[in-house]
Amino acid sequence: MISRSVIIKVYCTIIVVLLFTLTGCKSTPPPAKPINTTPAELSHLPTDALTQGANIIDTQLSLADRHLYLANSGNIKMLSTAQCPIEISAHRGDFRQPESSANAIASALNDNFNSVEIDVMLLKDGTWVNHHDSQTGRATVYYTGERFKLNRMSFKEFANLKLRDKHSNNLLNQRPIAAIEAFKTFAAYRKRNQQLNVEIKSDTNGQKLVELDNMLRKYIGLGGFYYSATNQETLYKLRGINPSVYLGFIQGGHPTSVEKLVADLRKGVKNDAYYLDNQNNLELVGRYGTKRYRSRYKDYTAKSSLSALQKKLGSHAGIHLDIRSFIQHPNVLTHAHQLGMKVYTYSLNGSEYHQSQLVKLSPSKLPDGVIVDATPYNICQRLFNAATPIKQYQAISPMGRYITSLPQDADFDRFDEMRGYQQEGYYLSLNSGLKAIHSVQRIPDINNIPTPLLEHGFPTITDEKIDNDTGETIILRLPTHSQ
Repeated sequence: MISRSVIIKVYCTIIVVLLFTLTGCKSTPPPAKPINTTPAELSHLPTDALTQGANIIDTQLSLADRHLYLANSGNIKMLSTAQCPIEISAHRGDFRQPESSANAIASALNDNFNSVEIDVMLLKDGTWVNHHDSQTGRATVYYTGERFKLNRMSFKEFANLKLRDKHSNNLLNQRPIAAIEAFKTFAAYRKRNQQLNVEIKSDTNGQKLVELDNMLRKYIGLGGFYYSATNQETLYKLRGINPSVYLGFIQGGHPTSVEKLVADLRKGVKNDAYYLDNQNNLELVGRYGTKRYRSRYKDYTAKSSLSALQKKLGSHAGIHLDIRSFIQHPNVLTHAHQLGMKVYTYSLNGSEYHQSQLVKLSPSKLPDGVIVDATPYNICQRLFNAATPIKQYQAISPMGRYITSLPQDADFDRFDEMRGYQQEGYYLSLNSGLKAIHSVQRIPDINNIPTPLLEHGFPTITDEKIDNDTGETIILRLPTHSQ
């Protein structure tokens, strides 16, 4: 018989083995997840560059030959805007993102804009918020559908607003942000030398302006922001608060631009249900397109007016003009520079019109900066041909060869759309729509190269031509065989 002590030893041994087995299972490390590493060939690209995918190295190097790169977002961006001698400011942030959102600010900074323009105004309770319109309904909507004037809203009510998608007009599950949130977002995403252009929409006292300036100093720091406003008195107060900051006086839109804007909005009423909902607002805007607006319009482009403006705002100041006013007064740039002032341009009639006027000017006649609803690539390429191919890289993939074959005026802002024409040898141009690539190199398909039938003198059949223009008869014409 087996003694009891032996049985106990056997059980103990089994338990020990099981414990070691379980311990071994627990200590076995889980399979390592593959880590996406940036290929050495792409290590020089910005941190948001796409580095994974089929033929990505060849694609990125083909783009880099044009001073461009493909970002993780799918957008084509410039490697740098340093070669574009003009400040490019994102109007209300990235125009592809909802207004008054953190995404609009972050996206513009990631797209290498020199500065980002935002609008700030005061609520009833004294909170500074990032918002353009004096009332809700266009870019932001209250959850009940009720319209509010911003200066009669509390921040609690403001927090219940929803952002509207500017392309579809659908409401989004996003809210507009307070000014302090805008400043924090800018500080988190900005690169060196990028600035925030804070346009002040509210007429207010010095105490609230001190509060605003203190927030900007705290979260962004001196040199990282500047102010603009249509009210000279607001800017004058700010000069006393911040002696070194740049101040931009915004001259009102040219009367012709205002009338054109109103006419375009009224046309939209007939076709767009959203505009029909806002017809009362459009009529309110329309009153500014009358003779009354022209009679109240003030022009500050004369040298004497600029001199008076400089005396009021100090030397670190400038004037921001509607592009029509800038074009009609070509000497304003010279006069401003003589006084140490800058000149920026904007447009009420869209980015395309703005750029169409800028391209007519020689580089020396361009303003110091432009406030636009476009990408830095679009501006730099149209004005300075900044994405000119260096032609130092030989592409090896079909995508790379397509990129290098694209002419100078290719619209890389529409790269995804343009790829649909890759096989046909077409591209989308910046100015003329769909065009053919005349210099495209066709790579022969080795599976379609004809070979001799046999080595007995039979002719090789190549490029047969089918003629079916003679009724129902189909005629095959083969090449003649010469001895």
